[in-house]
Order: sequence, then structure tokens, then C-alpha cells
Amino acid sequence: MKKLTLTFILMITTAVLSFAAQEDVDVYAYLYNAALTNSAQLDILQNMSEARLSGAGDFYSKALRKLLAEYRNIKNVTERNAADEQAMLLSALLGSEKYTQAASDLWLIVEEFSAPLVKAEALMALGKIRASHYLPQVIRVLESLNAAPTPDRLNGERVAFGAIIALEKFQDPSGYLPVFFASIGWYSERIKSQAARSLPFIAKNPAPYMTEIVKGSAYDYPTKYAALKTIEAASGVDNKNKAAVAEVALFEGWRGATTDVKLMTILADMRKMAIRMINRYKVEGETIYPLMERSYAHGYDTQEKLEAVAALASLGTDESARLLSKFLMELNVKRLDNNIKQEDEQMVRAVIPALGKTGRNLGRPALTAVGASNWTPAVKRLADDAMKQLH
Repeated sequence: MKKLTLTFILMITTAVLSFAAQEDVDVYAYLYNAALTNSAQLDILQNMSEARLSGAGDFYSKALRKLLAEYRNIKNVTERNAADEQAMLLSALLGSEKYTQAASDLWLIVEEFSAPLVKAEALMALGKIRASHYLPQVIRVLESLNAAPTPDRLNGERVAFGAIIALEKFQDPSGYLPVFFASIGWYSERIKSQAARSLPFIAKNPAPYMTEIVKGSAYDYPTKYAALKTIEAASGVDNKNKAAVAEVALFEGWRGATTDVKLMTILADMRKMAIRMINRYKVEGETIYPLMERSYAHGYDTQEKLEAVAALASLGTDESARLLSKFLMELNVKRLDNNIKQEDEQMVRAVIPALGKTGRNLGRPALTAVGASNWTPAVKRLADDAMKQLH
């Protein structure tokens, strides 16, 4: 009986509060419609916002439509500024109310108002209400801004910010690439950082999009490298997907050709990062080994060669043991011919422990040959230690 009584009381209280809230909205609506200036209307809207009224979506929608109808006729600068603030506030309130019926008017705000902050607020509201019909338009806004810096950079950034947040709220994968390109675009660090933070909300697994960029002939080397860094930093991507993108990046890193020193460095950095990822996440399949051999034999610098050796050791396969054995035998021949460079001395000290780490008996002949190849006692001890790890 007590439970029934409590339920009844709660129902009555809810009904009274809902009626009171609607009564408040009606009072504000009356005052708003009676106001003669945009400044006065703005004051009323600000009071409504502070009151945190619920269920006022229909009123906000009508107010926005009225504002759109009258906006072009406002000549007074003060009143026009007030109208801009009205548009921003109404957009925000409609977004909070998730009032989908206002989608077409919100898009009109984007098209007809010139103030960047107004456009941005309307874009964000479209995302908040998930107005999917306008998703392609929002994407086009950001793509257009990504293409090149706007004459007034700050204004361009403000609209871009609104589009980025909108696409985050849409949570539709079609918005991923435009936001990614914003994260590496011409914008200030604040905008790029926001774009990077928005990416995980748009797609949990960005691997397909990043693979598309790394492989795509339409994208330059810095963009491909940025895509690889993005996939590595993505917390929601499993190791298998990260390894797959890394394999593609290593292939593209060797497929790319340029005489530009800066771009050559970027390609090398991309290869080195891809190799480190392969080391960390492992890769199944045989296609990776010719690329690793190429990085060892023709790497941009010693670091790339050492990364390749470390990755082969980590993979621990028969094929990796064969390659490391080949590298070691080549170094043994150089030592016998007294044709050793300083880099070779460094490499032999990396290759021998790597071969031991594979644990593969395939490495025994090359390690045995170290003893007869005129290496220093320290190098021979490395070979002895590596032999103990074989099975």
C-alpha cells in the first residue's frame, strides 16, 4: 500500500513539474514574441538558457525560423550583432534539446549567416541532433576548409572547429577522413588537437581509413607517414590491424622514390616506424622479409638497419633466421677480406645476438663461422652466447 501511495505521489509531482515547466516556456514565449528588438529577444533567450528549461524545442524552432525570415532586413549594427548572438544561442539550445525538426533551419543558418561563430554553432547543433540528411553538407564544409588556408585564418578555424565537433557528434565513419586531414592540416595546434581527439568518437577502428591513405597514390609522403603515426597512437586498434598497416607502410616506404632530401627523410622515418611496429605487433606472412632485407642492405641510415635486425629477431621465424644468417655470413666474409667498416663492426654486434634470439638452429653455421673469421674475442664471445640459445 505504501509503495502504491509513493508511486502516485511521484506521478502527481512529475505532472505538476511538467505543467509548471510548460507554463514557464509559455510565459517566456509570450515575452519573446512581444519584444520589439533583437536585443530584447536576446535577453529573454539568455534568461531561458540560464533557467535550463526542458521541452522548449518547439518554441526555439519557431524563434529560429522567425529570425531567419527577418535577418536580412536588420540594418542596425547593434541589432544585427544581437541577431547573430540569437542565432548562436538558439542553435545551441536546439542542439541540447535534440530537436531534429529544426535541421533544415539550422542548415540555413550555416548558409545565410556570415559570422563564423554562428556558422560553427549551427554546425555543432546539426551534429548533436544527428541530422543525417545534412551529414554530406557538413563533410563538404570541412573538406573545403581543409583544402587551403582561408584569407582570414581565425574565421576559417572557427568554422572548421564547428564542423569537426559536428562530425564527432554524428559518429558516422564517412566523417573520419575529413577530420583526420584537419588533424594534420594548416590549422593552429588547438584545432588540430581537437580533430585528433574527435577521431576515436567517429570510428573505433581507423585501420581501413589509414590503410587507404598509406596505399593511396593521391596522398603525399608526409600524409602517409601521418596516417601511420595515427594508427600507432590509436588505443582502440588491435595489434593485428596495426601490424597490417605497418606492413603496407613499409612497402610504400620502399616503393616511394624521390630526390628531395626532406622527402627521403620522411620515407625513411616512415619505414623505421613501420619496422618498429612490426617488431612490436608481429606480422604473419612472407611478404615482409624482402622488405626487411632491403632495409638492412639499403637502409637510409644505420638506425634503419638496426631496426630491421631487431624486428627479424623478434619475429623468430625460420625465414628471419635465414636472413640474419645471410647477413652474418656476409659480415664474416668482409672480416676475412679485411674489408670491414665501422658500421659493419656495429652491425655484427647486433646481428649475432639477434640470431641467437630467434632460437632457430638454422643460425648455427653462420655463428660457427664467426670463430674462424678473424673477429675480436668480444665478438666471438657474442657468437658463443648466441649458440647456447639455439635449439
